[in-house]
Amino acid sequence: MLARCFAVAAVVLVGCGGKTVTAVSLNNGGTGSLNLLVKADVDGVVSSAGSLTDLVVTIQDRLGNKVSGATVTIVNQTWGSVAVAETAAGSGDYRKTQPSFPPGDFALAVTCTPCTVAQAPSITGNIQGVVLGGPGVHAINYPKAGVAVPAAQPVVVSWTTPIQAAFATLTTGNFGPVSAADTGTYTIPGTSNPAANSQSLNIARYNEVAIAGGLSGSRMRVTVEANVSYPVK
Repeated sequence: MLARCFAVAAVVLVGCGGKTVTAVSLNNGGTGSLNLLVKADVDGVVSSAGSLTDLVVTIQDRLGNKVSGATVTIVNQTWGSVAVAETAAGSGDYRKTQPSFPPGDFALAVTCTPCTVAQAPSITGNIQGVVLGGPGVHAINYPKAGVAVPAAQPVVVSWTTPIQAAFATLTTGNFGPVSAADTGTYTIPGTSNPAANSQSLNIARYNEVAIAGGLSGSRMRVTVEANVSYPVK
């Protein structure tokens, strides 16, 4: 069922079996050798100037040693298969920047055949079949860029939810960060909305899946952020 939902997650609101699709409902922890600690992040920042997405993966063994020389791949229906290269031999850090934040879900695969570990024997292992539901790019409906907001009054923030994320955080120069359900609305109290020539609001939406085939603590997370600036008078 997850495989069938994967390709259409970005364009439907009702998914397999007639159930409402959320990013979390599309998650799959995958399988693996249970000897790698893998933490993977898909971090997107969306702005009028363009979007960038950082892919960051760290790999360790059960003793916390860095695992070098792995083949790391993140797949998305828009990007296709993206190889995430190690930043330097021995670092255990794998990074790639993509010039967009795409719709759809993200799949992760890690292979060591074998990999090197500093001051330790080499290690063979894998992570495969991990799927992380993508929440899509959101837009902030209110406040609007450059449009004044009344000072000392509650601000009823609203944003789009292309596919509902696990949760969202809201931050301004005078409020938060505060975690909230990704319902598309949140009220900032008037006491946290003082006059300002330029206030900024950041809304970040998250989804996360535990990687079942990795050591305890292995996970994959997606974050997508949008920002808006406005005066408060």
